[in-house]
Amino acid sequence: MAAAVAAADDAEMNFSGEVKTGVFWRLIEETGRENTNEARLENNDDAGPGGTPGRIRLDGELLKDTIGFKMRWEVYDYRGTNIAPWWAYAYAYGDFIDEQLRLSGGRLGQSPWSTGGPELWDELDNRAGMRVEVKPRILEGLNVGFVLNTWNFEGGSSSRTLVGLIQESILGLSYTHEYFHIRAAYRFDSDEDMNLSTGTPLSEGHDFVYRVEERILNNYVEGLSIWANGRLLGMMAEQVERTQYINWLYIGYAPDFFPLDAQLRTGVDVFYEAWCFKIKPVVSYGITDFLRLGVTFLYEKEFGELALSKDAPYKTLAVEPLIRVTFTNMYVDLAYRFQRENRGIYSGMDIVRRTNWVNLRFVYTF
Repeated sequence: MAAAVAAADDAEMNFSGEVKTGVFWRLIEETGRENTNEARLENNDDAGPGGTPGRIRLDGELLKDTIGFKMRWEVYDYRGTNIAPWWAYAYAYGDFIDEQLRLSGGRLGQSPWSTGGPELWDELDNRAGMRVEVKPRILEGLNVGFVLNTWNFEGGSSSRTLVGLIQESILGLSYTHEYFHIRAAYRFDSDEDMNLSTGTPLSEGHDFVYRVEERILNNYVEGLSIWANGRLLGMMAEQVERTQYINWLYIGYAPDFFPLDAQLRTGVDVFYEAWCFKIKPVVSYGITDFLRLGVTFLYEKEFGELALSKDAPYKTLAVEPLIRVTFTNMYVDLAYRFQRENRGIYSGMDIVRRTNWVNLRFVYTF
């Protein structure tokens, strides 16, 4: 399918991308340790793992009638000569039977059954495989299908069987209605891949991701919305330590008549016998089309027998003001963060970490 698109003279071709970089400074003060004072090139918003200078990303799509090809190429650490770019996804797709059937193959991405952010970006089929989506006309808004793809942990058994491959399948479903939207994916598991803890073939459990949105409130209060997303990893795992539940609930208000974007984000993380409650208000206001001010607050509290900071009044307190200046195809952020963490008791001492950082971010889009 991809070859047919690439060879077509009248295929539609679209490319876009972004470059993120910045200057980062951080001071860490922690009980019983020497202070850490460091500076480096880094954009720390969502531009990849910490310590890297940022991100270079290129998105592309080729389309000929109902056959297309999509790709995303990106790299996070581009400082040295041995840079390691990678394909986030690169797959061909085709719509058939009056667009009621979509077949995709390659390194998959852009799952129709993902969590969709903003705190949690996750999909279960972002690896080599084949995806089948059915969108029947008799029920508009429904998308149901499955994915055959490779094992989600490499290594493990030297004997990979067809049964084991099928046992790694994913089932997905999404449904869009005038009043709500819901989507979810469930990944099964075989015993032929690698367990993270032991390094030996052992079932690591089933995985599940979801997103739920309401679409009624905006009819009564413009800009008001509520949605939730989550990830459940390691269900029915042989080692319960891998079990991980992360759930977020969002209340957003962003009216068209007022340059305000406000969100109240609350979440619960569950790790074995420890769980963490989080509340995170995020507010930004556009002074002009050129200038926007924002601030983020964060409060986290741990509970449970294995929680390191269960006896402390909080696990994390943080405040992060931000100034954004927007140009054509570019914006510049100046963000500051003060964070205080209770990290538990070690060697008879309550460990408290205080972090101050400043990040001057440059983001170019094209």
